Amino acid sequence: MEISLTLYMKKKSKIIIIGGGIGGLSLGPLLSNNNFEVEIFESEPTLGGRANIIKEEGFTFDTGPSLLNYPWVYEEYFSNFGKNFYDYVDLIKVDPAVNFVWRDKTNLQLSSDINKLSDEISKFCPNDRNGLIEFLKSSQKKYDLAFKNIVTKNSSNVFSWLINAGITNLLSLGLTNSMYNEINKFFEEKKVVEALSSYSMYLGDSPYKLPGFFSILPYGELQYGLWMPKGGMYGLVEGLIKLNQEKDVKINTSSKIKKIIVEKKSAIGVILEDGSEILSDIIVSNVDSETTHKDLIGINSKKYKMTPSAYTFYWGINKNIDSLTHHTIFLPDNFKKTFDELFIKNEIPNDLPFYISIPSKTDSSLAPKGQSSLFALIPCPVISKFSEEHNIEKAVELKNEVFNRFQQNDIDIKKEDIIFEKIYTPHEWKNNFGLFDGSAFGPSHNFSQIGPFRNSNKSKKIKNLYFVGASTTPGTGVPMCILSSKMTNEIIQEELQK
Repeated sequence: MEISLTLYMKKKSKIIIIGGGIGGLSLGPLLSNNNFEVEIFESEPTLGGRANIIKEEGFTFDTGPSLLNYPWVYEEYFSNFGKNFYDYVDLIKVDPAVNFVWRDKTNLQLSSDINKLSDEISKFCPNDRNGLIEFLKSSQKKYDLAFKNIVTKNSSNVFSWLINAGITNLLSLGLTNSMYNEINKFFEEKKVVEALSSYSMYLGDSPYKLPGFFSILPYGELQYGLWMPKGGMYGLVEGLIKLNQEKDVKINTSSKIKKIIVEKKSAIGVILEDGSEILSDIIVSNVDSETTHKDLIGINSKKYKMTPSAYTFYWGINKNIDSLTHHTIFLPDNFKKTFDELFIKNEIPNDLPFYISIPSKTDSSLAPKGQSSLFALIPCPVISKFSEEHNIEKAVELKNEVFNRFQQNDIDIKKEDIIFEKIYTPHEWKNNFGLFDGSAFGPSHNFSQIGPFRNSNKSKKIKNLYFVGASTTPGTGVPMCILSSKMTNEIIQEELQK
C-alpha cells in the first residue's frame, strides 16, 4: 500500500523595517538569520540614512558620520553570521585621530599611540603625563563596565538597570559627576579638559551637565583608534548591503512609507506613498521615534530633549590641503560660554565651534588628483528652538565665519578654492532623512534620557512595533546603532517566546 505524505512548511513571519539606515541595515540580517521574512523600505534612492553619500564632479563625501570607532563592535556583529568583518569592509587607520585647534594657534593632536599622546599632552603641562595614565585607567574601568553590564543590556525599568550597573559601581562610573568635572580630575591644563569634554556636543548637552560616565567616549577612541573604511564611511554601508543580500533581505529604495497601519493598538502593516498596503506581523522603525509616532501613526509620544541640529557643507577644493589633518575640531576661547549659548540659550554660538573632515587625505580616491574633498559641520539649535530662520542665507553667514577662522589660524584655504559645493541646512536633515526637528544625532544623552529612561526598542503604546537606531537604546553614533540592532533582535525573540 502506498502512503503519500504532504509536508506543510510553517510560513515565515514577516517583518517590515522602515528605513535603511545603519540600524535597519544591521537588523535585517539578524532577523533573517532567525527565520523571518524581512523587507526594508527606504524613502531615499540610496541607503544609509544619515550615513549617506554624495558623489559629484569626481568628489565623494560622506553626508554624516565621517569616521569609524570601536571596531570590535563590527567584528562581533559580523561574527554572528560566521563572517569576518574585514572581508566586507577595508579599514584605513587615521592617526593623528583628531586635531583640536584654538584661536591662539595652539593645538592638541589625539593619537592611539600612548607615547605620542603623552608627549602631545605634556607640551602643555608636564604633570599631565601622569594625569593621562590615571585618566586612561579610570576610563578603562568605566568603559569595560559600561559595555559589559549596561550599554548592551535591555533594561525595562530603573531597578533592573541599577542591578545591571551594580549599585556599588555608581561612583566609579562617574554617574554622580559631570563629564567636565570627571575629566578635570585628571588634568591641570584646561585645553586638554576642553578637548576631551567637547565630545559632549554630539551627545546633545553641555559637558557641565552630562554624566561623567561619558568620559568613556574619548577613551574609546584613544584605546581602539579611529578608522575610515576605504571609499569613506559609505564603505560600511556597502558592506552591510552585501550582508543583507547574502541573507535574502529584500530591500526597496525610493519607497516612502506614508503610514503604519494600526488596528486595536497593534501594528499590522504599512501604507506606501503610492497608496499600496503591505501587511506584516511585526514593524520595526529605523526612523526617529518621535517622527514615527507623529507622522507615521498620528499619536503623541514622550517629548525628548534633542541633540543639536547642524549645517553641513560639502566642498570640493581645487588643491591639496597641507595645513589640516584628516579630522580637525576648531574650539572657542570661552568654552563654557559657547556651550551655554548652544544648549541653554539655543543660539548659534558667537565664537563658532566646528568640525572639519578631509577624507581625501586618507583615501586619495575620494577626490580628483591634486584636489581635496572637505566636509564641514557646524552645530546649531534644532528648528523649533531657534529664534531665527534656518536657511541658506544663514548658511552663507556661517560659511564666512569658518573661512575667517581659517585665515586666523593660518589654514591655506580660501572661498575661491571651492570648485564644488553642496549645503544641508537643518531642514534638509529633517525632510530628507526624517530627523525629528532637524536633530542631527537623535535624543540627547542627559541622565534622564539614558538606559531605561530612553525610548525603548519596543513600543510601549503599540503592539508589534519596535524601534532601532539612534533614537532608541543604547544611543547615538554608528556603533551604537549596530548594538541597537542586536538589542532589538533580542527583544523581538523574547516577546515571541512569551
